[in-house]
Amino acid sequence: MLILAFVSSCNSPMYQIIEVEEPVEEVKKEPEPVSDVKEQTTEVKTETPSEPKYTEKEVVSRVYIIQIGAFNEERRAYSLMKRAQKKLVNEEIYYKDVDGLYKVRFGSFASKEAAINFLPVVQNAGYMDCFVVELTSLKVEKR
Repeated sequence: MLILAFVSSCNSPMYQIIEVEEPVEEVKKEPEPVSDVKEQTTEVKTETPSEPKYTEKEVVSRVYIIQIGAFNEERRAYSLMKRAQKKLVNEEIYYKDVDGLYKVRFGSFASKEAAINFLPVVQNAGYMDCFVVELTSLKVEKR
């Protein structure tokens, strides 16, 4: 009886998925004075980068979330999360340890515009310093 075994090794590199987070920059344009109008508005525009930061091969997914706080102590993040869950009842609010900083966040918006449009809801709940964060998952080669 003859048994042949064929062993093949794959030469493809191993990959890992990493998450890169960046605040979404908002450029606030001051309203121009208008003498005949009682109420003035502020126009908010977002900047878009001139060239992509990552190649299509690297990007696994991209979502936008709203961050309402960040703390060095986990107990403070937990406390804010619990208070926010009472104010923003239908939203899933969580905190995440990012390099020793506990960030309180919620949402998973497919576009930057959708997340920015939701900011007033969060601000009306009392979180005036909230902002949008872009979370990009990248496939990178293990070293």
